[in-house]
Amino acid sequence: MKEIVIISGKGGVGKSALTASLGSLLAEKHRVLLTDTDVDAPNLHLAMGTRLIDFQEIAASDKAFIDYHLCSGCMTCVETCRFAAIIAVAQPVIMPYSCEGCGACALTCPEQAIAVRPVVNGRINIYATSGLSLVTGQLAIGGSSSGRLVDQVKRRARQEAENSRAEIILIDGPPGIGCPVIAALKGADYALLVTEPSATALHDLQRVVEVAGHFRIGMGLVINKADIHEVSRRKIFAFAAKNRIDVLGEIPYDISVPKAIANGQPVVAAYPDAVSSRQINRIAEALLDAVPVMT
Repeated sequence: MKEIVIISGKGGVGKSALTASLGSLLAEKHRVLLTDTDVDAPNLHLAMGTRLIDFQEIAASDKAFIDYHLCSGCMTCVETCRFAAIIAVAQPVIMPYSCEGCGACALTCPEQAIAVRPVVNGRINIYATSGLSLVTGQLAIGGSSSGRLVDQVKRRARQEAENSRAEIILIDGPPGIGCPVIAALKGADYALLVTEPSATALHDLQRVVEVAGHFRIGMGLVINKADIHEVSRRKIFAFAAKNRIDVLGEIPYDISVPKAIANGQPVVAAYPDAVSSRQINRIAEALLDAVPVMT
């Protein structure tokens, strides 16, 4: 089983739309499980026309709680907390959205009146669509520990993949270079990088390549909306060549893509003859060449 993570560094470059189309195409030849690890704002299911079939609440975050029967009001915890998550009123009060669950307050409390406990910070959703299953994570509003939630999502995805004998887990990764991206890359076989020809996208691509490089996995690159700025496009090719990253393909700007998303379909399904669909078909073939799947 191969695990392919699609990441971008910069948000909004078309990563989820590409994941939806690649999932549809790869499923024509292989058993594929889709996974959305952008737990802060999951939207892959919106592009796939899915229906929710199961969900599971996840407690992947810790918070401190005060037992006021034991609390003497000494305010040691207020002085200890480096996140300003405990305020002094008549008694100390923990602000849950600020608490990082580090446990320093519990360690220093002379009355042992503070305990750190797991709290529900999100959920895992299981969706079904035509010939495909999709596992997504969704962080609760104001929730924290998104990296730990991504770990849980990937664990559930691997279980679902084993149960369905999937050959490929195709993961729509989070934007950025923080904990959720690191959690998404952990254990993966290949990182497919998506960018667009703009200065900000190239800058974030450079950062995410550095992160992915720590995992010593293969990398390929797709340039989306490749025809919007030729100078930036050439800079991306130069960066890829310098870092020995294969460019698997380019997708021109195509109004068919947002039209397909608005209809809850991958563009390759909604408009198979569109120029973007033809290019994504070539990218799917190049991806299978880069990551051979045993059947």
